[in-house]
Amino acid sequence: MKQIYLIITALFLSAQGFAQGCSDAGFCSLGVLKNNVDDPASPTRHTLSFGASYGIGEQSTYTYNPYLEYGAKINDRFAFSTKITATYATGFLGHAFDVGDVYGSIVYSPKLKSTDNSLSFIGGIKLPLTVSNDKNSDGRPLSLDYQSSVGTFDAIGGVNYIVNKNWEFDAGLQVPVYNNNKSTYFPDEYIDPRAQKFAPTNNFRRKSDALGRVGYYIRFSDSFILKPNLLAIYHIGNDSYEDRFGKRQTIDGSNGITLNGALTGVQKFKGGNSLEVIVATPFIARKIRPDGLTREFVLNVQYNFAW
Repeated sequence: MKQIYLIITALFLSAQGFAQGCSDAGFCSLGVLKNNVDDPASPTRHTLSFGASYGIGEQSTYTYNPYLEYGAKINDRFAFSTKITATYATGFLGHAFDVGDVYGSIVYSPKLKSTDNSLSFIGGIKLPLTVSNDKNSDGRPLSLDYQSSVGTFDAIGGVNYIVNKNWEFDAGLQVPVYNNNKSTYFPDEYIDPRAQKFAPTNNFRRKSDALGRVGYYIRFSDSFILKPNLLAIYHIGNDSYEDRFGKRQTIDGSNGITLNGALTGVQKFKGGNSLEVIVATPFIARKIRPDGLTREFVLNVQYNFAW
């Protein structure tokens, strides 16, 4: 229990004093692109994970994101996982709860000469379960900060490389293949001037993201691990929306880089179960983040059942 308290205390302390943007459409929390502490020699083949994240977004929009994930090892080289998400968001515009996205991914881990190093490739898809147009109690469209999905069908690819069982290097790409976002949000529908802080997103179209991460595993014991890491997400191109005259408008400043600092703590238990706690906060953010993925900080807690 002392180790669990240490994880939570260290993570909360690391999140103080920052603001603006953690911008990620889902792939930095997918499989080996999030964490890779599994022992390849472990006899467990199945994992069922229950998790939830809490975040503070633009204009003190509070988000709660529960999710359920199942993973299975096919053999020593291949594994697959599937994940479903939901979101409850509340703020001055109103509140909303809805299902979010379904993810499916496959991981291939080739055998390397050195047992201290590991290499994994991941490929996957993201399928939205909503069209990103939930409304408040007055029937007014909510900004994407309140939506449970950005409404895109995405292809995801990435690589995870661990050197000497300590250094971790990740790279990934998430590409919207089909945009099904049906947002009808215009800030001028609200009298509150704070609504102008959210960009108009009527029939929003989102560009791709590229990911890069460097982390270092600090192994206090065989069962307790901390991983400080830096995560960079580059949004490739400016997003766009359709104005009231049906003309598509580019949202200048919506491209660019977001640099996040994160700390992950993992406590393993007998039988293969584990508790994972992550906190992340941004150091650098894009000028404008119309996709609603702004976070001042994020706290994620996940428990994994293994058998």
